[in-house]
Amino acid sequence: MRMEHRVRSRPAGRFGALEERRVEGPGEAPVRAARDMAMDINTAQLPRLKSLTGIGEHYAKKIVEGRPYRDREELLTRHILPHYIYGRIMDRLCASQS
Repeated sequence: MRMEHRVRSRPAGRFGALEERRVEGPGEAPVRAARDMAMDINTAQLPRLKSLTGIGEHYAKKIVEGRPYRDREELLTRHILPHYIYGRIMDRLCASQS
C-alpha cells in the first residue's frame, strides 16, 4: 500500500499550527487557460496538435495534410482520426473558416 506524503510547514507566528502550501510554477496558469480554449484544426501547428490526448506525430501530420476543414466532424468523415480518439478530444476542437 502506498501512502501519500504531504509537506507541511509551521508558520512563524503561531505555535503548533500546520499549513499546507502548493507552489505553482510561473507558467502554469496560462497553460491551464490555453488548455480550456478550443483549438482550431485549420491553423494549429504540429506541437499544439500533439498536445491533445491520443494525438501523436502520425495523426498530427494527417490533420495538417487534410486541411482545410469546414467543421471538426470531417476528421471522422475523411478517416483522419478513429472514433475512440475523436471522442476524447472533440470538445476541444473547432474549425474556423478564414
